Amino acid sequence: MKNAKGKVVIYVKQHCPFCKKAKDLLDKKGVTYEEINVLKSSDLFNNIKSKYNVRTVPQIFITDENGNYIQHIAGCNKLMDLEREGKLDDMLNNGKDHIDVTTYISGNDEYEEYVVSHDDFM
Repeated sequence: MKNAKGKVVIYVKQHCPFCKKAKDLLDKKGVTYEEINVLKSSDLFNNIKSKYNVRTVPQIFITDENGNYIQHIAGCNKLMDLEREGKLDDMLNNGKDHIDVTTYISGNDEYEEYVVSHDDFM
């Protein structure tokens, strides 16, 4: 399944098991995505951290045909949840069943996603 209209952008860090798991699912589904290494593109990731109030990787976004972020999936666990619930395909195809999942922030995320500390950017 290809995401026809837009594409997926995923912010990752090398050796992050959650990033690998998320990319594996996207690969399995045949989804094309742009991978952004947060250590090489710290300015971009700092913007994402501020705008979406996040500090973990992966951070997964669906873009429109112009490359604008239209949907924030959040991290690996949310991606897996959407897949289990059968909602991911519609989102990837920019279907009419858009779900606002940008509010996915809870205290348990640190154990489910990879925290990017300021030390990583030194």
